[in-house]
Amino acid sequence: MAASAHGSRSRDPHGEGNRNVAACEAALAIAMETTPDAVLQRIVDLAREVVPARYAALGVADEAGRITDFTTSGIAPEEWSRFGPIPEGQCLTRERISERVPLMIRDIAADPRWSESPPNHPPMQTLLGVPILVGDRVLGNLYLTDRLDGEPFDNDDLQALRMLAVHAAAAIDRTQIHRRVEEQRDVLRIILDSLPAGVVIMAAPDARIELINQAFAEMLFEPASPPGRLPVYNRDLRMLNADGTPVPHDQRPAIRALRGEETRNQQYLLENSRGKQVPILAQAVPLTDASGGVERAVLVVQNITQLREAEQLKDDFLSLVSHEFRTPLTTIHGGAHLLMNQGESLDQHTRLELLGDIVDESERLDRMLANMLILADIMAGRLATRQEPLLVEPLLRKAATEVAARTGKHTFDVDFAPNLPPAEGDPELLVQVLGNLYQNAVKYSPDGGKIHTTATSDGQTVSIALADQGIGMAADEIDRVFERFYRAGLDPSVRGTGLGLYLSRHLVTAMGGEIHASSSGPGEGALFTVTLPAVRDWINVSDEAPAAEIEEG
Repeated sequence: MAASAHGSRSRDPHGEGNRNVAACEAALAIAMETTPDAVLQRIVDLAREVVPARYAALGVADEAGRITDFTTSGIAPEEWSRFGPIPEGQCLTRERISERVPLMIRDIAADPRWSESPPNHPPMQTLLGVPILVGDRVLGNLYLTDRLDGEPFDNDDLQALRMLAVHAAAAIDRTQIHRRVEEQRDVLRIILDSLPAGVVIMAAPDARIELINQAFAEMLFEPASPPGRLPVYNRDLRMLNADGTPVPHDQRPAIRALRGEETRNQQYLLENSRGKQVPILAQAVPLTDASGGVERAVLVVQNITQLREAEQLKDDFLSLVSHEFRTPLTTIHGGAHLLMNQGESLDQHTRLELLGDIVDESERLDRMLANMLILADIMAGRLATRQEPLLVEPLLRKAATEVAARTGKHTFDVDFAPNLPPAEGDPELLVQVLGNLYQNAVKYSPDGGKIHTTATSDGQTVSIALADQGIGMAADEIDRVFERFYRAGLDPSVRGTGLGLYLSRHLVTAMGGEIHASSSGPGEGALFTVTLPAVRDWINVSDEAPAAEIEEG
């Protein structure tokens, strides 16, 4: 091959030894680097020192022989940026990867295996190249071009570069393993951070936390987790029993796991860095090493706040149904039973009164059932709306008339601003909201009084305001009236499920609007305001019609 043609010259009787020593020193320097890019750059820089040359290059290839990394030395970054893509198309360098043999060329341009150089490639004459091998696997090739003294490369240069390539192979292999480990770690991190449950890895013997995922960090450091911060027990978190008492150290799930025990589906309270207690379901298992010893434990915690809320909702719902439905059902059953068994002996007035009670309580049951069906849709996330222009006036008058027909103590009046534009919304949902608001006004005005409604617009929105003369609200109640099952005031004679305003808020929000409550205080009545988007570019036909057309009409 080309190396035997050049032979070995005696430029320096100690040159070979010096180069071997330099190669060993270079190997030590390479071993000190840890990151893949730093290792590759150190190899090419040291190659030019071991065998003084103008340029050095290192091509790292994948299993298919394609160059994936190409690192140079002796070429300025701005010069290298003009070369274009990695020069893997040159047949000469590709051939070295496939043949796994060294290469020594006196005149690169004259070699028939050399294809056309890339644009802006610096002129080069002599070349020395060796493969970088790990066993039978080719990691890439290491090249030198143009000795600094102008002489061709010789066998001593080849041996020194081969020695350096052996150490370079070990360093590159190490960094590739490190890179694969990092990639696997990154994949694991992505998987862990995508889990809805909190995951913690703790080390023996004292359960020191080594890793947490995003879900666990959010539980501890709400609302934002400090980057890279690992929590410390008793500073950032504590485990409490379900009754709020501290869990003894030796009974903590992680400590038990480090003893080889497992914890399955155990409920605790997790107290975070802000003192907030989060109900959790905990699982903890030991992680054993190759010899079976326990070095680490993994703790998985699931925030069961929503589950607790769902259980509470179920309990509240059952309590509500058993209490609120009993009264109208009793009235309906009692009236119907009396009419069936003693109807002929009752006078006309009594019969009509019983029938009226049955009708009223039946309608009340129907309204409660409608509210609960809407509640079920809201909780299941299946509430559907259809947005369309709504003429507010007829809907308001219809809702007020229906409620007025069921009460003899209240008077209703409705005022509309002139040229009121249509609102954007769902007619069925708005009728439900208005019915709930009027029923609420009647219920919390047990002594009667006026229920005054106004409808106005600022051009962008349409506002509907209902004011009653009822029991009013204290300041601390105003923010709570839209909560589920909440009922303002302490008067036990005021019946209701506490769902009307809660549902109204959700329905108005679903239509893209807002609802607000206000009151001057107890005994001062209450005001509820619904605001919906106004129809854009609305034109009042009566205002815009030409005068001639009006006269003709």
